[in-house]
Amino acid sequence: MRPAVGWGCVIAVVALLGMLAPSASAASAQALARVTDAITGLPDASMVAPVNACPAVTGLRASCLTRVLRVRVSDSFVHPVLRRAASPDRLGRRRSHTSLSAATLAVAAAAPQPGTPAYLQQAYDLAYLAQAAGAGATVAIVDAYDAPSAEADLATYRSVFALPPCTTANGCFRKVDENGGTDYPSSTDSGWEIETSLDLDAVSALCPNCHILLVEADSDRLTDLAAAQGQAAQLGATVISDSWAVALSGYNSTQTFAGSGRYAFPGIATVAASGDDGYLGAHTNDYPAALPDVTAAGGTTLAPASATGVQGARGFTESAWSGAGSGCDWQVTKPAWQTDTGCGGRSYTDLSADADPDTGMQVYDSDDQGWLVVGGTSEATPLIAAYYALIGSAAQDPSWAYANAALLNDPSSGSNGSCWQTIAYICTAGGGYDGPTGVGSISGTVATGGPGIGGPGPNGSYTQSVSPDSVAVQGGVYPNGADTTYWWEYGTSTAYGQQTAATDIGSGTSPVSVNDTLSGLQAATTYHYRLVAENSFGTEYGYDFTFTTQTDAGSPSQNATQTTTTNSPPSTTTTAAPATSPPADPSGLSGGGATRLPTLGVLRISSATATTATVSASIAGASTYLLEYGTATDLGWRVSGTLTAPSHTLTATLRNLMPGRIYYVRAVLRGPGGSTTSGLIRFRTSPVTITRLAIHGGQLQVVLRCHSAAPCRLRLQARVAAHVIATGQFRVHSDRPATVTLQLDHAFLTAGPHRARQPATLSVQSNWNGHLAAVTARF
Repeated sequence: MRPAVGWGCVIAVVALLGMLAPSASAASAQALARVTDAITGLPDASMVAPVNACPAVTGLRASCLTRVLRVRVSDSFVHPVLRRAASPDRLGRRRSHTSLSAATLAVAAAAPQPGTPAYLQQAYDLAYLAQAAGAGATVAIVDAYDAPSAEADLATYRSVFALPPCTTANGCFRKVDENGGTDYPSSTDSGWEIETSLDLDAVSALCPNCHILLVEADSDRLTDLAAAQGQAAQLGATVISDSWAVALSGYNSTQTFAGSGRYAFPGIATVAASGDDGYLGAHTNDYPAALPDVTAAGGTTLAPASATGVQGARGFTESAWSGAGSGCDWQVTKPAWQTDTGCGGRSYTDLSADADPDTGMQVYDSDDQGWLVVGGTSEATPLIAAYYALIGSAAQDPSWAYANAALLNDPSSGSNGSCWQTIAYICTAGGGYDGPTGVGSISGTVATGGPGIGGPGPNGSYTQSVSPDSVAVQGGVYPNGADTTYWWEYGTSTAYGQQTAATDIGSGTSPVSVNDTLSGLQAATTYHYRLVAENSFGTEYGYDFTFTTQTDAGSPSQNATQTTTTNSPPSTTTTAAPATSPPADPSGLSGGGATRLPTLGVLRISSATATTATVSASIAGASTYLLEYGTATDLGWRVSGTLTAPSHTLTATLRNLMPGRIYYVRAVLRGPGGSTTSGLIRFRTSPVTITRLAIHGGQLQVVLRCHSAAPCRLRLQARVAAHVIATGQFRVHSDRPATVTLQLDHAFLTAGPHRARQPATLSVQSNWNGHLAAVTARF
């Protein structure tokens, strides 16, 4: 440190709460862990990280917006643990729902893996439409460069997931160059090949009856993509999907982009990706999504219902994905169908769907190691295009979503960056319109049709409680505008054989929560069950689940196989893990004596850094403690200590942790009356580490690293005691060192030499656990 400017000080660099944006967004960490485990077989979501399939480009060139999950340690692509699925077609007909002899047309099938067609259809209430609609629609995919294996890869994807073939031979699939012929581009690009596979597979997942037109531009230049766009319109597309974007800044960027060609056509809906880097700032927008006549695709994190212990009717939760693009294009006159008041121009996005790579799709691309896990707004875009084709709204402009907003899902949490207060909603999801998710995510409730069945809920099943002779079950059913009845089928095999009485839930559009008890069961017996709903459009059969009845009224079966909250991943919050204790006698005393069991309040993470975490809880009646922790639910590491009586608080620090990782921890208290064990809680360490600090001239230079799947967005503030001496905003890319520079205040630089005796400390703070998680460094 140079003497002239090296006077010591206490410098705090503060990342405002919410500014660090991990890929988990606002979704439950437990739900994300469940999805990651189900797709990849990796129990810890922090073991994977997304990487851009296409590199950044400059000028009037487009970048595909696909993110592929990779394994952090090996840097290789994640290959999903594939489970061959039964047909997602769950729509059948029965002669009578009161007759057990009536033929069941939909065979029992296990619940689908996340990221598969059946999973996406159920999550968005599109199971009926996916089976019954879309035959007259053509979805055009406009991408750059050649994908030589596109048709063969599409055939593999559709075969594995039991979707009908879509080939050139049967007229379902067609591939052309940007001039409408078969002189395909001479160049290939691995990133764009993955993009093409994602687009084809996503359309297939939601609209298996749609025809698909693949138009390949010669390059990623706008002149070529515009030519391909025109061919898509001329060759009969009813919806065009553009999973790419060009980020342009400046006051004439809209006109510059529009000058490259046409991207929207009368009678054809164009859907375009909004970007994978969150909010880009004022006067920078992603095109063609920001154009007024294009539907801008926003991105969400789609996961099973949160771990509240309450079964929601939908069974899924959605929040704004932290990477989803959004913006306010001041150069465009505000469309009449937009009523938000903060942005005086064109606000985007308009409509949203799953885009988070952590909850992304399973995609097949033979030229890039086969099966991959892929996300980004490049996933949301073809999903929305397929949705438009299903509901017959292909000829609508973006105003359609606004007119039907009340029937869509409304993600109301999560953020993709920081906007000025007047347009804060452009960056932060809330009720009604917001930038990251638009007016809502896609939903089959907009169309009258067959009933839908909600997902299995927070504990991975519909089971709520189990006794020796009965079980309480709870689920959700969509009437979808037609008078609907539902019932439960159950039995000791997948032939079922028993069912509850049919119950009428009316003809509304919102999902209805249904609660019932299956009774007359045998103790210590495993049963299969499923939820079934029927209206005049057909009978929808839910997926098969199991539970095992208890051996007696107070003791669960030792071989129980039902999925309940005791078998689910641990709590996602650091503030609500209940303590569990061994049974006590009716007097509340252990062993009938006067000594009570130790009591343990809520276990919390009171503070955390990149490498440490402090655990605390209120306690009583304990003499020793044991903390068990690790990066998986089987834990593995321990720290113990003695409590000084009378002690009312447990405070202990876990050390040598890894930055940006998920950890699990539980506490065991021991005392004269026995032992008490808490439930597991889950937390993350801070994703930021500081590697170097220095003052050069009038600047403070900080070398730090973001150990996160998504970029770390930082607003920095340097202080000397209560005095602010420097501020700045930075975006630090994931998994590589970055140098940021703060301009120091002139008054600080000219201050007296007495400051050299003060300690100099840099602190970076985040809110990974609902409280501050800070890393510090002294210089």
